[in-house]
Amino acid sequence: MRRINISAIVGSSVSVEEQIPLIKEVGFQGFFATYTGHEPLENWARLVQKHQLEFETIHGPYQYANRMWESGNTGDEYLEFLKDSVDACHAIAVDKFILHVTVGNHAPDISSKGLERFRSLCNYAKNQNVHICFENIEPLPHLKAVMDYIPDPYHGFCWDIGHNLCYTPNIDMLEHYGNRLMCLHIHDNYGVTQPGNIDYRDDIHLLPFDGVLDWEWFAAQLNRYHYQGPVTLEVSDQNKPEYHAMSVKEYLEAAYACGEKIREMLL
Repeated sequence: MRRINISAIVGSSVSVEEQIPLIKEVGFQGFFATYTGHEPLENWARLVQKHQLEFETIHGPYQYANRMWESGNTGDEYLEFLKDSVDACHAIAVDKFILHVTVGNHAPDISSKGLERFRSLCNYAKNQNVHICFENIEPLPHLKAVMDYIPDPYHGFCWDIGHNLCYTPNIDMLEHYGNRLMCLHIHDNYGVTQPGNIDYRDDIHLLPFDGVLDWEWFAAQLNRYHYQGPVTLEVSDQNKPEYHAMSVKEYLEAAYACGEKIREMLL
């Protein structure tokens, strides 16, 4: 049966170490988390193994993603930092590393130097048996440029459906990258709440079915491209009053029920 996975709860005050056993208890089969170079990944991996969960992916840092496009030492140093993050994935046997290629509505221009850095990272990751999964974010041309520049099917696409809804609602991401789809980030929101203004504050990571996403369409898209991977949620308990009244376990139970509902819609 298709697995249902979840990220560490975005913005939660409860530690990842406390979340992991609860994630297993309510029924999830897998887990992922963000790594910025400081988190205790090896400790998390031991806990994940202890509770018989899959450590599906590592989400790379995104706050400084634009550095990959900058000239000079800043970009080169950031590339080396990302290679260190790939090493961290390899060390705990996580084979997918998720990256944003930019951050925000503005980024440095696409450059040959930036594209070569991404190629260097992908070549390095392949040698470490780690797939780079590039994630859709704000409507900039950089993602397409990177995906076109790195056609190697070893690396691919992470479809963040919440981002698609609130950043690029008129773009059919799977039409572009469906044949390279490797993983999902599933969450809901209210779409673009200020028409003409793409705003990160719309990216609120609600539980599925609590926003305005057309889930029948979402499932049909996945079925169209024969997606067979896990149903992976990336949700936050911070952005709806009803969530605040829940314990972490209750919130995770509600999240798992959403995952089950989505799984039933997939072929």
